This record gives sequence, structure tokens and C-alpha cells, in this order.
Amino acid sequence: MNKTTLFTSILSTTILFISSLTSCDGIIERNNDPLDAAYANFEEINEKYHSDIFEVKLFCETEVTRSSSPNPIRIFPSVNDQLIVSCDAEKNDETQGDMLYYKINSRGITEDTLHLSQNKYWPEFIDDFIIFTNDEKAYYTTWPQDGDTTKRAFKVLNEDLSWTGEKINQKIASAKKDGKYWFLKNVTRNDHYYMQFFFYQDEQWQMLWQEIPAYRSIDSSEDAGRYRDDVFWTGEQDPYLPENVTFLHFHPEEKLKYSHNIGGGSPGYSVKNWRGKAFFKTKIGDRDFNFFEPHIAVEKERFDDYKNRFYTVLEANYSALHFRPTFYISPHGFAFYSSNSQSMYLIRKK
Repeated sequence: MNKTTLFTSILSTTILFISSLTSCDGIIERNNDPLDAAYANFEEINEKYHSDIFEVKLFCETEVTRSSSPNPIRIFPSVNDQLIVSCDAEKNDETQGDMLYYKINSRGITEDTLHLSQNKYWPEFIDDFIIFTNDEKAYYTTWPQDGDTTKRAFKVLNEDLSWTGEKINQKIASAKKDGKYWFLKNVTRNDHYYMQFFFYQDEQWQMLWQEIPAYRSIDSSEDAGRYRDDVFWTGEQDPYLPENVTFLHFHPEEKLKYSHNIGGGSPGYSVKNWRGKAFFKTKIGDRDFNFFEPHIAVEKERFDDYKNRFYTVLEANYSALHFRPTFYISPHGFAFYSSNSQSMYLIRKK
């Protein structure tokens, strides 16, 4: 064997060896270009995030699966210029349905925490009150207002179902006209149908019983949920960025093959694309907040006018996950952040 043949043989063997190593992890090609220096100081959003301006900490986590609860962490405004965070507290069969509630003041500090079991009562947040109801009884507390968890009784009307229809209608009309809050719940018991009319009038929560001839669904304009306005929730499945996040730069690292599983009976499909670091910014208070996310693939297609769509690709030949960096940004200079259903971070100025 001459030198040329020997060199060619060694080179071919080396190439085959390198190719075999590359194919083992599913990487088709690697990018060796350095990261643009402008993005060298960007960090991931986690508890290791270091900044002279912001502190980042894990606020809450839940173990409930997406299939059981797609949006298990939620935020809604409450009284006294505060927010309430609700987080699914399920960890085992005994805590199934339990919820944790955090009361957050205007400085982004947790003022109080409440663990509620939903085995017996269902809680409804209505301004100063939490209303607890079931098919038989109800009570309320003033925890949102002053942290008091003392159980306070409802004034119960027509419990023996002795009121005439005219008297019932007059009371309902009066409560809707003069009362601050009211809502309905229906009850089925021994093939009989009842309506519970809850209302707040004369500084007293009251409940009026009414038997009805047939089951009637409660409209959204009549239930207690209309008094609660969720402004943020985890687990949104959307590959597009929210309006308060700006995409700055993408640094490709590995080219690989991954799949999209559409669901709903539609067939999936595979693509070859670059995965790498995606760099973003948002504004918290009057300052820019910069961050990056690893393992991101960016796609563009004609069908949506070539908008950027973002996916997390953890391994080659695996299904891509939607990536949506979601922020609730308070006008008081702090923010909550999540990119999945099970965890949420608090970002606050130092």
C-alpha cells in the first residue's frame, strides 16, 4: 500500500468514526461560530440569575400534570392593591384538589399564605371575601381583606321552602337591585332540583333556597366566577411570543431532526432544523430585563406570514414543545414569569 492510499484510508476511517459519534446523539451538524459579544452577559431565568438590578427567585411549584390541570398556577387582583396567586397543591391522593393561595402586596412581597382543602367546600373569591359553598351549607371568611380565617355564617332564607313564589321573586329582585354581590348555584337532591341564591345585602351575606321544577344551567353572568378576573396563568400552549416580550437574537448550536405531534387525530411530522440559544428582553418597571433560553428551535412558515415560532427541543428525534416566555408585569416594578405549567418565578428590583 503506497502513502497516498494509506492516507486516504486513514482519512476515510477518521471521517466514518466522527460521523458515527455524531449520529449517536442525533446531531447532524454543529455550529462552531462564537456567540455575538452583545449577548454574552444574558442569563437563563432561574435562581442563579445574577443582576445588580433584579433578583429572581422560584415563587411556587406544583406537581400536578398538564393533563390533570393545564393552568395550575394563576394570578388575580384583589382588594388593598394586592394580587392573589393560586397554586395547585396536589401531591398525592390526600391532597387532591387542594389549593395554596398567596397574598402579594404592591412591593411584590408575600403577606400571607392560605392552604385550602376542597374536599368539602368550594371557595369563591369575591373582593373582601372568600365564599365557601357545597350542596348543603355555606360560610365565608374575610381573608383577602384582613387575613382573618374565622368562619362566618350565612343568613339562610326559606330553608323550609315555605315561601311563596311571589315572596321569593321579590327578594331576588331586591337583592339584585340593592345588593353589592349576588350569584346562583344549583343543587340536585333525590331527583329534586333547587336553586341557591347567594347575595350580599345590608352588610350581611345571605342564601335563599328555591325549589325549581327542572334542572337549569347557570349562565356565566350569574355565577360567582364573574367577580374574579385572572390576569396570568401558567401552561399556555402557544409558539408565538406575548406582546410584552421582544425576540433579539438566535445563536444556532446543533442541527438535528425532531418532530411535531399535532394531536386531535392529525398526523405528526418531522423537520430538520437548528437548535440553540434564543435571546429576549422585556421591560420591568423602567428597566430592560434580558434573558436567554437554551435548546430553542425557531421556525417560520408562509402560512402565518413568516412569524417567529419558538419550540423547546430537548433531544434529537423527540417531539418539540411550545416555548412561550410569559410575564405578568406589575405597574409597581415587579413581575411573575413562567414558561411551563408547573413553576413560576418572581422577579423584583433589588
